[in-house]
Amino acid sequence: MELSKILVVDDEKINQRFIKDLLDGGFDVRTSSSAEECLKQLDSWVPDLFLLDVCMPGMGGLALCKQLKASLELEAIPIIFVSGFNGVDDRLEGYEAGCDEYMGRPFTSWELLKKIELTLAHKKALDAYRQRTDVASSTAMTAMTTAGEIGQVLHFFRESFATASFVELADKLIEVINFYGISSIVEIKTNYEVVQRTFRGNVFSAAEQKVMDSLRGVKNIHSFGTRTAFNYHSVSLIAMNMPEDDPDKAGRLRDHIAMLVEGANSRAEMIILEQKAEDQRAMVNDAVNIASVSLANIEEQQKENQSELTAIMNALVEDVSRSFLTMGMTEEQEEDVMELINVAEIKTGELFEKNEGLGKDLKAVTMMLGVNRHFT
Repeated sequence: MELSKILVVDDEKINQRFIKDLLDGGFDVRTSSSAEECLKQLDSWVPDLFLLDVCMPGMGGLALCKQLKASLELEAIPIIFVSGFNGVDDRLEGYEAGCDEYMGRPFTSWELLKKIELTLAHKKALDAYRQRTDVASSTAMTAMTTAGEIGQVLHFFRESFATASFVELADKLIEVINFYGISSIVEIKTNYEVVQRTFRGNVFSAAEQKVMDSLRGVKNIHSFGTRTAFNYHSVSLIAMNMPEDDPDKAGRLRDHIAMLVEGANSRAEMIILEQKAEDQRAMVNDAVNIASVSLANIEEQQKENQSELTAIMNALVEDVSRSFLTMGMTEEQEEDVMELINVAEIKTGELFEKNEGLGKDLKAVTMMLGVNRHFT
């Protein structure tokens, strides 16, 4: 077990020897005969506690105490004054200078040992508290940092839902990766198009294209030096400057970027489906347009045919009526002939009515397909 280190600063050798003999065995004790010697000794050896005399040649104990407490590296080390000046004002001056305890002679050996033990125990408790506080602060900072980083992931997911093109999606992915201080290159490769974007805002250089091509087919996440590749079906990204000197940060960013690229890949595949659906809608619209035009032509032709047929039937009736005068037919025979003509005319009308009903059905189909047209 490592012994607690104590530095005794006193210009009287007899006082040094007395305290050293008292503490040897239970503590690692060293001595200095002046404040100047003490400060020089601190360059190579720093104690856990100072025992200072007040009155010394040169820099006194009070001034030394103030200088020690003014140092960021030494301010947490406790100081006990051991002095022959034992008045109330002397003690107040010691405490105002920054000491933790003040021992005025005469005192017993037991009292000095107890003060040292309590002061060191208090220091250890403070050190443990500071350490826990530092850990808690570090944990809190890490949590806040992580929350901010994850917030960017969620923000990207929301923003990506609104993207309508692969270029826009790639640019947003580059932008959010840049938030983490990471330069990256992105490729979105689909049957519709291939989009390449870099942190510089342009297409790949020849070297970047070679690196991207060489990584096809490797596992989803692959690290090589400070670069990490994230490969998914439609989206591939290479982070160019991962902080490998900070493993915790690198691990967090690797997880965040993996989520981002996977989300971008999902959005890219949704865009593909949307484009396919749009293509299908365009094909249906084209087919409906063609059918609508054809239907209008058929309907117009039907009207012309019906008009022509009506004219033909009317002319037939007139011709037959005139022929009755020369054909020598009886009145009953004439009526039979006219009846046949009337039946033919009725059947012709029924046929046109059926065709008109079929036209209405075709119109209804085109209306259901989203084409609201009125044919005349």
